[in-house]
Amino acid sequence: MTSEDAQANLAYIRQLMEDTRRAACVGGGYFIVWGVAIGLGLIATWARIADYWTVSPFAAWTVCLVAGGIGTFFLARRETVEAPGGRLIGMVWMSMGIGMLIIFFIGVGSGNLDGQHMSALSSALVGGAVFMTGTLAGLNWLRNLAFGWWAGAAVMFAWPGLYVLLLMGVMLLALYVVPGVILIRMKRASRSAS
Repeated sequence: MTSEDAQANLAYIRQLMEDTRRAACVGGGYFIVWGVAIGLGLIATWARIADYWTVSPFAAWTVCLVAGGIGTFFLARRETVEAPGGRLIGMVWMSMGIGMLIIFFIGVGSGNLDGQHMSALSSALVGGAVFMTGTLAGLNWLRNLAFGWWAGAAVMFAWPGLYVLLLMGVMLLALYVVPGVILIRMKRASRSAS
């Protein structure tokens, strides 16, 4: 490998990291959309369990997931990321989303998986996607949020109960919606600087 090849490879890696950082900042809206959609699903589930509502949690979650999907569709149309880094981050979240949909619709929907474990499973999967996004984007603060998701998943698996809905709601606010707002602000600051 020549010195020019090494410099070209290094320049490509730097550009890829910059692209992923930009893509992570674009992703702030997705964090907010999914934080709200999942939060509403949690509230609906709690309301059903507490006998304040008669709609089945499966139906409520289906509506919330469809609403999140529609929000994602409109965000994706508004801000297309063509760079390789953006595609990498998109693939991380798409793989996590597909895994969660299979767990929810097939596992919980068929009755083979107890729905009370959905929050713990979701936390573990979201932790992996947050970790990969933060790592790819070079945003250590975002990567480190994964440890909060994984700790929450461990607690929910170890001690299941009705409190899990509240814990997941707090985690969504602190570890998903707030970072989404921070990422949007980072994107705006980056646009103002250029």
